[in-house]
Amino acid sequence: MKAAERSFAELTSSVRPEDEHRILASAEAKLGNAKGLHAASTLIHNIRLLFRMLRDTSFHMSWASRGIILGALLYFVLPTDAMPDFIPVVGYVDDTLIVGMVIKRLAAEIDRYKQRSTPLS
Repeated sequence: MKAAERSFAELTSSVRPEDEHRILASAEAKLGNAKGLHAASTLIHNIRLLFRMLRDTSFHMSWASRGIILGALLYFVLPTDAMPDFIPVVGYVDDTLIVGMVIKRLAAEIDRYKQRSTPLS
């Protein structure tokens, strides 16, 4: 999966703060059309989590973390990434890998978000 990792690194390094709105709109549109992705439910769950973190204006994180998430969302949105999404099932393997890397890398940030947004009993 070196090609996917390389593509992701290139995307992440080129993401700018002014790209955020466009990337989020594209990711939201693709998530809205995710009905055919039942086999990739973990991918969709993780994408939605990252999406919520970015959209939550009361949750603050560094630009580096935002940029990594935006890079993953941009990779997810691109139909012609390392494994094109139009290839049934296999087309989302690289997306799953990239999002998984982001989830692992930002685990502490994600835990902080979940703890903050989960009401105490």
